Amino acid sequence: MYLLQSISQNLHKSRKFLLFWLLLIALLIPFDLEAQRQASRNLIINPLLDERHHPDEGESRGFNSFGGWAGFGSFPYSSDTNHLWYQDLGGYVELWRRGSTSSLLLTGQIQFIADPHNDINFNPRAIFWEEGLIYTRHLQPGYLQVGFMHRCKHDIDNIDIGEERSLIFSSLLVHYQHPASLLRDNDLMLKAGFEQYVITWDRRTPRSLEERNPNWNDLNNELTIQAHWRENPAGSSLSLDTRVHLINLNGEYHVNRGAAIGWHVHRDGGDFRVSLGYEYLHDSGIPAEPAGAHLLSVGIRANSAFVFW
Repeated sequence: MYLLQSISQNLHKSRKFLLFWLLLIALLIPFDLEAQRQASRNLIINPLLDERHHPDEGESRGFNSFGGWAGFGSFPYSSDTNHLWYQDLGGYVELWRRGSTSSLLLTGQIQFIADPHNDINFNPRAIFWEEGLIYTRHLQPGYLQVGFMHRCKHDIDNIDIGEERSLIFSSLLVHYQHPASLLRDNDLMLKAGFEQYVITWDRRTPRSLEERNPNWNDLNNELTIQAHWRENPAGSSLSLDTRVHLINLNGEYHVNRGAAIGWHVHRDGGDFRVSLGYEYLHDSGIPAEPAGAHLLSVGIRANSAFVFW
């Protein structure tokens, strides 16, 4: 009996050690980065995590819950001239839930980007939009998600610069989310996802710039790994998010990543977070002639409780 307990304790410690190093590697390894820009790329969304809205087992309920999030922040450092501050806004309606095992979600979100090119530092530049349907199934202990996301990007107030870039990058998705324990029970949420792009569009003005790579018309599919950790999921604590994206653009593979560290405040009515983040975009998706950007951001976010990581 003592031997079995010792083996179990060692395996538990080894798992924590492995999860810690996977989190650290995702944050620190320098990759050659290239990917599209998703408005909700720094979130893990799962309505079944909110147990307050579970119907009785075997019972179904329509329009079961709703909620959302809002965020605002600035870019203290940007290597291009297209980023000064941003605004995030998103919402969801849970169209259907069965017991604690199944959910169908309608969601939509935007990321608004402003640049500094006017006298009051309020110059709208671009908006990234998402909307889609996501079905979630609880598999014990993990969660399987399948769905469709329509995504697009449009320029704002760009008539004076004589260029435009419109993007569409919609996908079928399969995600798996797995709660885990690093330093305490259920303080870590892991996510692996695959997306197959079925609608792509990269239209540029002037048209001569459409020959410049990278071109989002070449998007084929994407593999995503995310790890979100909270020191104390049930209260105020330190938080750390990392993400890595492996992108297939017409047979050429590239890697994108991002990371953020912050202070997370949890309440039954909602969550609040202040964070410092960094990401590198090989193609930010904003200028008509593709260009990369190193982005350092400081921001705040408020969202419905239990649904988001």
